[in-house]
Amino acid sequence: MNFNKLNYKRPDLDEFKTTVEDLLEQFKSVDCFEKQCELIDEINSLRNHVLTTLTIAQIRHLTDMTNPEYIEEQTFSDKKWPIYEMVVSKYYNTLIKSNHKHGLEEKYGSQLFEMAHATVNTVNDRVLNELEEENKLISNYLKVLATAKIECMGEEKNISQLEVFLNSPDRDIRKEASEKKYQLMGTKESEIDAIFSDLIKVRTKTAEKLGYPSFVELGYARLSRVSYGQEEVKKFREMIKDYVVPLATQLRENQRKRIKVDRLKHYDESLRFFDGNATPKGNTTWIIEKCKQTFHELSPAAGELFDFMETNHLLNLGTKTGKARGAFSTYLCDYNTPYIFANLTGTGNDVKVLSHEFGHAFQMHVYRNQNNLPEYILPTKEACEITSMAMEYLIWERLEDLFEEDVEKYKYAHLEDAILSLPYRACIDEFQHFVYANPNMPSSALKNKWKELEFMYMPDKNYDDDEYLERGNFWQIQSHLFKAPFYYIDYALAQICALQIWALSQKDKEEAWRMYNELCTKGGSLSFLELLESSTILSPFDEGAFNRVMDLLTAWFKNSSLK
Repeated sequence: MNFNKLNYKRPDLDEFKTTVEDLLEQFKSVDCFEKQCELIDEINSLRNHVLTTLTIAQIRHLTDMTNPEYIEEQTFSDKKWPIYEMVVSKYYNTLIKSNHKHGLEEKYGSQLFEMAHATVNTVNDRVLNELEEENKLISNYLKVLATAKIECMGEEKNISQLEVFLNSPDRDIRKEASEKKYQLMGTKESEIDAIFSDLIKVRTKTAEKLGYPSFVELGYARLSRVSYGQEEVKKFREMIKDYVVPLATQLRENQRKRIKVDRLKHYDESLRFFDGNATPKGNTTWIIEKCKQTFHELSPAAGELFDFMETNHLLNLGTKTGKARGAFSTYLCDYNTPYIFANLTGTGNDVKVLSHEFGHAFQMHVYRNQNNLPEYILPTKEACEITSMAMEYLIWERLEDLFEEDVEKYKYAHLEDAILSLPYRACIDEFQHFVYANPNMPSSALKNKWKELEFMYMPDKNYDDDEYLERGNFWQIQSHLFKAPFYYIDYALAQICALQIWALSQKDKEEAWRMYNELCTKGGSLSFLELLESSTILSPFDEGAFNRVMDLLTAWFKNSSLK
């Protein structure tokens, strides 16, 4: 299973549609439970094949967004993907109307039917053009950021390459890199504004055609959010304001003192220690090798998976011109294997990114053979981020080979990041709710709203009079706003859960790993809240979870010699 040697053949989505619709008609006409199960399995095999081929094309496109062959395939996917979504919606509608529904729920689990109910009305024939347009706009945004370049320090650099210099102990280097980064973003501001405005319009139109009050409700349905909604998320954001913002503000002040600056500017935020951040003692290749050893020490199964992925070119970890920003894990259904895409740059953040994405991969690997339901390979978004974030903490005790004398600095900054990210994620989420509740707002009004929310969640933010950032543009670089609306808060929900696993690992490493592994084995077969109920993890909607986590973290930071 060598990814580089996999043949790609464009799937025929129209044929897929016809075939599945024929199978659904058979499903409706038979009154035999076993036959309906066979048809479900056959439909899912066809779905898995389409998902696999389109994932291969997507990976190759994102690896080099200037490659004309895969630009063409991405254009095809943007146009035809709504057909796949519509077929799945028809499949869901048929499932929930089955005369053997109770038996099917017993065989496949009730979560499949909960997801079917939640998402069945997210697509139909009337919105195919809008969905195609939405996909095209997302691709345009990703291409704008992937291909943007500017000269800095004598070399042409993309945004990912500029971000490396924001960790420099030299403030002049940090400032120059930041100025270049946002100068580059400023040249794309109007283009990104236009893309976002068009996304708001097309998503709102889609929601109207599907009968939703606004895109907010449709966005939640697309994420298969079961057993909670906007009110619970709003309460969660309020608890972040009450519990997390004060601690985050104190941590920023501690950081200012540590790095010895009069005022903490935005280009100072990535530097956590005056003499430099925790740095791995080798280059990117060395970091990957050390992480492999770490996964082997953590668990034989984890080590074997990493070896398999490395041998079969399922790790796409370097950064280069033309490669899309960011990191993600995905799954090749036909081959029962995960795939990791990232942009490692030789910094301490590489360890966090690689362990995070490997957490996703390990969870998918553990669950892979239980059935062929694509819905269950990963849990819903907020749940799947628990196992990725928890993996970041579970490797803590094995990091000395990577960081040597800097290992405590890495741990301190890691927990600091966990806290500092929560207000930002909540800010993005509240901004999105405002955007889609007010779809006719001009870009200038949205930017003013961003500035208002930013001050509420991150009152210590100082942009040093950078014109682009002072106009309220910081959100433009957050790809989730464009490609996965309402997903970003899921990281915050998961963080409150993952930190509970971190707390357990400080007392009982074996029990923490047992709990983690058990979560992985359940895959997506349970809803978010059911998954938590099956363990001892408190729900992030429970104020008790905030009390527990914030008390532990406050004490940890207070007792640290690095504060």
